[in-house]
Amino acid sequence: MTPRPAVQRNPHLAGFVALDGGGRYPVTDLHAGCPAARARGTATSVVAQYQGAPGWAHSPGRGMLRFGAWLPYLVFPTLGEGDTPLGALPQTAAALGLGAVWVKREAANPTGSHKDRMSPLIAARALEIGAHGAIVASSGNAAISVAAYAAAAGLGCRVVTTPAMPAAYRGFLVRTGAEVVDVADSLTRWRVAAAMVAQEGWLPATNHALPAVGSNPFGVEGYRSIAYELFEQTDGQLDAVLVPTARGDLIAGISYGFVDLVGAGALRVSPRLFAVEPFPRLAAVLSGDAATTAAFAGRTAQFSIAGATTTDQAVRAVRATDGAAIVVDDRSAAAGQHAAARQGIDLELCAAATVAAVERLRTDGVLKVGMRVALIGTASSAREPSAT
Repeated sequence: MTPRPAVQRNPHLAGFVALDGGGRYPVTDLHAGCPAARARGTATSVVAQYQGAPGWAHSPGRGMLRFGAWLPYLVFPTLGEGDTPLGALPQTAAALGLGAVWVKREAANPTGSHKDRMSPLIAARALEIGAHGAIVASSGNAAISVAAYAAAAGLGCRVVTTPAMPAAYRGFLVRTGAEVVDVADSLTRWRVAAAMVAQEGWLPATNHALPAVGSNPFGVEGYRSIAYELFEQTDGQLDAVLVPTARGDLIAGISYGFVDLVGAGALRVSPRLFAVEPFPRLAAVLSGDAATTAAFAGRTAQFSIAGATTTDQAVRAVRATDGAAIVVDDRSAAAGQHAAARQGIDLELCAAATVAAVERLRTDGVLKVGMRVALIGTASSAREPSAT
């Protein structure tokens, strides 16, 4: 049996608060977001609250662990995640008259995606509460990441997925010892996972609630570290961040991190956050044409951000930073993928959509001459189903 690693909760973690301010909770597991909001017929997630945390400082060492004082755990299972490189797209920047266009290359994480910032905190929570394992509803990056971290921590893992999962992904899951459960479609994944959480005691890593609220709040906290690293890597000189977005875990966590930096006096104002999606979901909500509880019709090859839902956390992350949602179709995303590749950076299709989005924002005058922009490169093209 794999020895289980030690964990240490951050003593500054005071509890969680609903994003709409309507519910405050101690340190506990709120798998379906704020219970008070759900009882009122709405759905919103919760965010961690820290009291007495130290001020901002460039911590020594490497990786996400060095931000433990600003995360739920000081010590958590690690595979070396974090401190991903910031690659440049100089041709794109020059063509658009921007001061810089960078790609935060999350493919450099241990299992190849940004999900590796979520999984160690999920594993830490499972270890702390004595759960026998984590359950993940996913057909891609989240499944691979949670399974790897669970295996390394000596935890069980169950993956609820669909026939769309590529065979290479399945092979890796089997090698980690994860149990794979196939269901008909994406929404069925959530219903099946919810039943397993309720009846068998699995700790959920990803969303399983309808209406959707996002992934496990402990895990979403890990994405704060992207904001911290971007601040360090750009000396705080960053005007906008473009984020591939489905249910908004990533953009929400990044927004929390920049709020931290503003609150600590390290930044005067957060960069604007722009959510990039393959068809109107968040964009429809922001325009007032739909509610976050709606189901959104659309098909896309942008595998990692497909799906029919959006969330309140995504809406709030964009609005809080004076951002917007940008719709980029598959053809434009593919063009962005080629443009990035010609500058030496390989991106999965949904991440490459941010290249097309930055061009549109510049053309529309939202981004001005000389601005400095970061794109979140969630994974490489090896994660595309066609590549596997």
